[in-house]
Amino acid sequence: MNEELTKNLKIARQHFEHKDYGKAETLYMQIKKKAILPEDKAIIWAELSWLYYNRKMYEKSIEAADTVILNDENYKSKERLFRVQGYAYLGLSKATMAAQYLELSLEQNSELPEQQYVKYELGKLYFKNGEYDKALPFLEEIEQFFKNEKEEYYFSILFFLGFSYYYLENLTKAKKCFDIIISANPSKQRYISALFGLAYVEYQNKNYLQVISLCEKIISMEEDFFDKESVGFLTTASYLHLGREDIFNAYFDQMLKTYPSGRYIKDLKELQNQLKNN
Repeated sequence: MNEELTKNLKIARQHFEHKDYGKAETLYMQIKKKAILPEDKAIIWAELSWLYYNRKMYEKSIEAADTVILNDENYKSKERLFRVQGYAYLGLSKATMAAQYLELSLEQNSELPEQQYVKYELGKLYFKNGEYDKALPFLEEIEQFFKNEKEEYYFSILFFLGFSYYYLENLTKAKKCFDIIISANPSKQRYISALFGLAYVEYQNKNYLQVISLCEKIISMEEDFFDKESVGFLTTASYLHLGREDIFNAYFDQMLKTYPSGRYIKDLKELQNQLKNN
């Protein structure tokens, strides 16, 4: 790349860093037209792929990254290309394609600091898809990195780890994750979410009074908690396990009224019948 193009590329990057994406794109396009070598064009397309991603132009981001390889199949930073494509597919809510490209990115390089964020996104993606056995290795691997790097990511990882362990029936490790969050004096939302996870663990451990206490605390702190239905189930079922059928009936009636076609009505009825027959 000649001196003039190198100078303009530096200016385009400055526009990008200052989030002046319109000016950056205009300059990148001017440089691309004047670039002769395919390797130089590849560099410009690679930077455009990230520019389009930051502008939430996800399809153009993917196309730009593909164009890099068309110009230079030996492009050295392929992990960055696959990473931006993975992120773009996440932006398009195409989880399967996102996972494919994020995995490809890690195959190219898994040690760089920025690649730890790829592992985070993969862990989160598999977690949200209910593939806890796939999520767990990524989350476990990056826990220490983010503990020392970014606290908010660390708490998020602990939350995903806690529920992953829970669904994989390792209650001891699940409880430890939620306890760490609670004891760290995090944000209100993180704290409440950890209480929620702990309530599930204590329910499985048959500590029903503790479950009720945790659920009451959640609602007292966040009246519009995002999953009040689950909190209601844990509370209602706990009263039944404690033999307090009077309180159970009151809560059950409220659950029927609030969630007539809810996720837990069938479970509560079955639980009620089972306990009556024992």
